[in-house]
Amino acid sequence: MLVNSFAGPKVWVKLQKRIVKPPDFWGANGWEAKIIYKRDVDKLRAAGVPYKKNENPVVFVFDWHIIKKRKRQSRV
Repeated sequence: MLVNSFAGPKVWVKLQKRIVKPPDFWGANGWEAKIIYKRDVDKLRAAGVPYKKNENPVVFVFDWHIIKKRKRQSRV
């Protein structure tokens, strides 16, 4: 999925686990996700996010941050 980030850059992530807000508690629905591309981590680092070099971070993605789904390549 292509998602917006609070730091500015748009990044590609792989959604891993759905997080649903409890009905009697504050919060928001979203996803636990892993950033796919190293270049996206580098873009976030350049924008001031304190990731370490060569780190493959797990992030939280709000539902409203999702921009579009990645097109899958057809297999022959």
